[in-house]
Amino acid sequence: MIRRVTPLFVVVAIALLFAGGPSRAGVQGKDTICWLGVGEWQLCMQGAEAYLTERPLPRKRYYARRSFVGWNRDRWTVSAPTIKTDGGKFLSYGLKGREPKVYLTEEKGNHTRWVFEIGERLRPSWKNSDFGYGPAGFTFKAIAAEGDFKGWYLGAEDAPEKGKGKEKEARRKITLVRQEKEAPLFTYAETFYYEGER
Repeated sequence: MIRRVTPLFVVVAIALLFAGGPSRAGVQGKDTICWLGVGEWQLCMQGAEAYLTERPLPRKRYYARRSFVGWNRDRWTVSAPTIKTDGGKFLSYGLKGREPKVYLTEEKGNHTRWVFEIGERLRPSWKNSDFGYGPAGFTFKAIAAEGDFKGWYLGAEDAPEKGKGKEKEARRKITLVRQEKEAPLFTYAETFYYEGER
């Protein structure tokens, strides 16, 4: 006579599965969004120009995956010592000259090297949820690493006044600033976690 013994861990796993009841939250999903910006303003590009436009990073619990389609138009990778677009262009600055210009280029070199001062880590929230939801990434300030503008910070012009520049997409020019206090804290959200359904 052959005797079969069910291992104890199988019995415990089955008991826990049925004892727990149905899951309240369903399943967790995530999207790689590579959002880069300042506050409610996303860093975007057009040709060799980089600028900020009003396009906030979603933070709500009931994030729907389909809401990101067509919305997060420009994706970035922030990885020392570069800031790079999804299309392979680098955020760069002039190594010489009087104008602290920031632009995009396909050529990697000293003009694309940045030093990063990391602020805080962004982590999904577990408040009122079985799963964490929200962005994962970090905040930072970027500093030019080479040339005449070495030590200058990545900055942006002030936001337009409410009601001005609204006939088209409002834009804020990206530039370099000498003082740290003038430099905004950038946010890089690589991944967004959300609650999905089974």
